[in-house]
Amino acid sequence: MTLNERIYNADQAKLVLDNEAFQRAFDDIKQELVEQWMKSPARDEAGRQSLWLMLKLLEKLEICLKSSLDSGKLAAKELEYQQSIAEKAKGWIGMR
Repeated sequence: MTLNERIYNADQAKLVLDNEAFQRAFDDIKQELVEQWMKSPARDEAGRQSLWLMLKLLEKLEICLKSSLDSGKLAAKELEYQQSIAEKAKGWIGMR
């Protein structure tokens, strides 16, 4: 994936993570899963396992979005560095 693609993906992830409706829905789903798990009878192993897996999937989604955001920040720094090196190289070439 190119630096520009990583930066674009980070921008899209930021839009999702900063979106109030998404955050509200995310928090509501998480709360509902935890409540259902707490109310479920201990003998319902399959149901509890399904709830646990859904909760873990929700956490994985959040981690994935945050990882994309972090990767994009690093890509932006790398691109900035590459551009500064290119500018310095132009200056060195122009000095000859």
